[in-house]
Amino acid sequence: MKVNDLVTRYSYNHDIVFRIIKIENGIAYLKGEVIRLIATANIKDLKLASNKSMLLEVPRLEENELRTGIIPGLILHIDGDEHYLKKAMQAYKEYNVPAIGCFINEDNIPFKIKELLLKHHPDIVVITGHDALEGENKNDINSYRHSLDFVKAVLEARSYQSNKDSLIIIAGACQSYYEALLKAGANVASSPTRDNIHLLDPVIIATLISKTSVSEYASIKEILNKTITRRLGGIETKGVARKIYLGGR
Repeated sequence: MKVNDLVTRYSYNHDIVFRIIKIENGIAYLKGEVIRLIATANIKDLKLASNKSMLLEVPRLEENELRTGIIPGLILHIDGDEHYLKKAMQAYKEYNVPAIGCFINEDNIPFKIKELLLKHHPDIVVITGHDALEGENKNDINSYRHSLDFVKAVLEARSYQSNKDSLIIIAGACQSYYEALLKAGANVASSPTRDNIHLLDPVIIATLISKTSVSEYASIKEILNKTITRRLGGIETKGVARKIYLGGR
């Protein structure tokens, strides 16, 4: 085993594909290849993943979901992981939606987000990266690795724009404190069940809201069910796209 190898864990029945990012004293430091999860494991617990596991397939969305004849909303995607950010930006490109990506460490996002909002004036902002429920009390924000940082970032974004239909906020990562994120002002957040989420889950949600007309409420339940893990939740939210009309002669 060496750094950059793709592996799975025997003790977890090979459920998640990880990339080895560091090895120290027989312990491998792991990052999920497509699941937003950081972990450690004994080298003896690891098995090399197949080459097929390296591929990230961007889920196909139906043509009627990726509407034409509209100006889609602009997405600002702020990510605490540069590797995941690059994959997210590629997915936005494939979905043909305008998106700006920014890599910022999770604990710095609250201090940088308002500046980015003022600079780019997005319709949708995604605030994500890494998180984990590390304590025993899931109702204590101090039990989470980065949920407090995400909550602070959402509060900053809401101080910039309080209207939940004028700025759509999608926030959280694996096992994040869902209720605290919604209370802070997020439209969509992870994770009601404190589960891991796929790196493309927020991308899919942002894309579909970006292409829903401002004259319609997005079907949040249907949109959430189109994600890969189906482990996020949210509130009623309007679309942000503008339909294009042509006058006759």
